[in-house]
Amino acid sequence: MESLHDTEKGRSNSPTPLDAHIHGVNVAAYAHLDAEKVLSKLGKYGTYQMLIYAMTNFAFFLYAGETMVMSLIAVDPSFECLVDYPSDNSSIAYEVDEKCYFHEIVSNSSLKCGDAPNTYFKINGSKYASLASEFNLVCDQEYLSQLGMSLFMLGNMLATPIVSQASDSFGRRLTFLIPLWLSVFANIGCSLAPYYSMFLFFRFLAGMGTAGLGTIGFVIMIENVAPAFRSLTPIVLNLVWVAGYMTVGVVHIVFKENWRYLYFALSVPGLLSLGFYWLMPESLPWMITHKKTVEISKYIEKSTKLNDVDFELHECRASISEIYADELKKKASKRTFLDIFKSRPFMFHLFLQCYIMIVMNFTYWALSLFSVDLHENEMVGYFLSGLVELPALVGIIFLHYFGRRTVTFVALFAQGVSMIGAVIFPGKTTMSMSMSLLCKVFNNIAWMSAPLLQGEMAPTSMRNIFYGVIGFVGEIGSISAPYFDFLKKIHESAPFIVIAGMSFLAAFASLCSPETKGKPMPEDLDQINPGFVYNYLFGGKSKSKEHSLPTSSVECMPLEIQQTEKLLKEDNLPDLIKSSKTNPS
Repeated sequence: MESLHDTEKGRSNSPTPLDAHIHGVNVAAYAHLDAEKVLSKLGKYGTYQMLIYAMTNFAFFLYAGETMVMSLIAVDPSFECLVDYPSDNSSIAYEVDEKCYFHEIVSNSSLKCGDAPNTYFKINGSKYASLASEFNLVCDQEYLSQLGMSLFMLGNMLATPIVSQASDSFGRRLTFLIPLWLSVFANIGCSLAPYYSMFLFFRFLAGMGTAGLGTIGFVIMIENVAPAFRSLTPIVLNLVWVAGYMTVGVVHIVFKENWRYLYFALSVPGLLSLGFYWLMPESLPWMITHKKTVEISKYIEKSTKLNDVDFELHECRASISEIYADELKKKASKRTFLDIFKSRPFMFHLFLQCYIMIVMNFTYWALSLFSVDLHENEMVGYFLSGLVELPALVGIIFLHYFGRRTVTFVALFAQGVSMIGAVIFPGKTTMSMSMSLLCKVFNNIAWMSAPLLQGEMAPTSMRNIFYGVIGFVGEIGSISAPYFDFLKKIHESAPFIVIAGMSFLAAFASLCSPETKGKPMPEDLDQINPGFVYNYLFGGKSKSKEHSLPTSSVECMPLEIQQTEKLLKEDNLPDLIKSSKTNPS
């Protein structure tokens, strides 16, 4: 048997394609490796893998900071409009119409504060406490203070498809690090921007950078840890996000009087990520897929050294069925965006899931960004809004006992009920605040179940496209969320009524999905389970578990390969040789 350290020795017999060496590395030793098996051999808590995991989580920590900081620096300042009557012209006289306008008595006209002669805004408190106070974003320019968050989300939305495609072609490492560094320097630029237009430009760039953090960062987490550790990822990620959320509040207490110091203090730790260039390796599954033999060798060598483990490479080779399943995935990757329109059930579910994602994004960011309005003390509302994300981890337990569709429906419906409660108990009361916080708990539970439902109902051949379209369209909710509070100009309860109505509609839309818990995932478009609602509306029969979908990759294989797989498992090499002789094809 060939051990890990045999890869550097070479072989004495005449070289064949499988015996070839690249830079001293035996290609044959690394042929058809199974990344899952290698990672398992390296250990559930392997030192090298935990280092990679920590670096990606650090990026998520920064991501939380650069998003939530806007909830504290984009607040409306307390201000008033004053008149500076000149001593030599007493004929000018004004009456206050409202906070932003004056009525000139002589000309009987209404003038905007600041435009009328001798009138000006006076900001109460520190000039640098918020964006609005420094750049005078009040009255008819009030909406501009929230533009920083909307442009941030827009940048993320536009860059995500590009970064996702690039990561498949050029690897995870650089498509994660380059956007990360872009985000870090753009955020530092935000804290130093002399003009608001420049601040908005840097916020847009920062948003583009976060596309690599949210999308590729999560992929790196999943692809570089042992399968036994992956189930902990939602918990760890939730804790890291809340930690970043809370850190913004703590730093704000220190730099309450100057938003620039606050933003800079949250951004400058990101410079530590420059060291990731030397510390972060390429994703092992990506290297195996693209046959990067030398890089794989270095990865395994460094991992075994840091993790203090050793193992036989042959134990980590993929079986024939796994190799065949991988070939199916490669064929599936040839599907394109245009294939969406070849399946009516697929289009039906894609449309509904896009709407659900818009609602989930809108609700989360609206409640998070305006958490400072939940209580008379803005920091009480902010901290509570972050802490309530921890109880939402109970959703993991619900998903263990109940179906994905059931948990998603209940969470979205309860989200709507909570908002109705906020309408019944208006104002900054304890009950109103409790209803808003409860709504966020249910929203976080929906965030655990809905993406899982979407992934399991989509066919393998279209899963990346399905996720990509849903994520792209769903950002509409994120972009519009900063203007959630403007609905109060219509009615004080309008924001809560809008979320309630959208949530109820999303809840019933989720019932149109097929249940996926404990069922095999479809491989291609013709294996999609349309669900009972689609069948009722458009006719057709649901695909049964027993007859429509294979239960494993082996069942997808031709009969000859299934037989070969069986012989390999039984280690019956003579029969295998005999079989190959009688079936030369």
